[in-house]
Amino acid sequence: MTVRRAIRVEALAALLVCVAIAPARAQPAPAPANDAPAKARAQCLLSEGTAAYGRGDYATALEKFTAAYTIFPSPKLWFNIGQANRDLGRPVEAVAAFERFLREAGDAPPETLAEARRSAAELKTKLGQLQVTCATDGAEITVDGKQIGSTPLGEMVWTTPGRHQVAVQHEGFSPAIQDVVVTTGKVATVDFELRTIDLRAANPDELGGNVGGGVAPDAPPVDDPVYRHTWFWIAVGIAVAVGVGVGVVLATRNSGDAPTTLGAQKAF
Repeated sequence: MTVRRAIRVEALAALLVCVAIAPARAQPAPAPANDAPAKARAQCLLSEGTAAYGRGDYATALEKFTAAYTIFPSPKLWFNIGQANRDLGRPVEAVAAFERFLREAGDAPPETLAEARRSAAELKTKLGQLQVTCATDGAEITVDGKQIGSTPLGEMVWTTPGRHQVAVQHEGFSPAIQDVVVTTGKVATVDFELRTIDLRAANPDELGGNVGGGVAPDAPPVDDPVYRHTWFWIAVGIAVAVGVGVGVVLATRNSGDAPTTLGAQKAF
């Protein structure tokens, strides 16, 4: 970190310690019921995160800033979260945080707003975008397993260059997955057409077996006695063998010998 940047970071950190948890004038942050204790705890976490950021421990800083926002959700904390993500090499998360800060913290100091715009613009030059479309509204969209929204998706998604897996799913439809390659500075378009699940074709046996009517293919002719078929005597033999086996098990259990493995079912 250069001396000039270190001075700027320390100045911004000191400024944010004072203003980051102040309620926004235009859109006040939804404070918890115990407002004063929450603000005090968030202030403490913010100070700890700022100190960690100054040491270059960006992972700890991000953890502290996120915890502070959870306790007292001031929109100004998104600037801190964006900085930590940026320096951790997470440009997509950093852009999202900076843009949310710009949307929700309009009363932040002008120099902080300018820094957020500059950082977001610089990060975007190294990213590409995804445009996901689907004719089915309300379908959940994920990119590399991370949920990014639902259809219709009103905006394009910033993402790192390279191959990504985009999935769309909706109740009552078969899920769809596509692999897409994103190029820096370009927009990759992915279009999905979900197909409804036809439950009627699930299992003919569960729907009565003989769906089409008539005589089942394996049913013996009416005038052909079943005892003339080999399969009948095989079934009889199996039934006899099973009966003998059951009798042996029952006899063993009643004789006071060691219990059989069926006793293991008592554990459930």
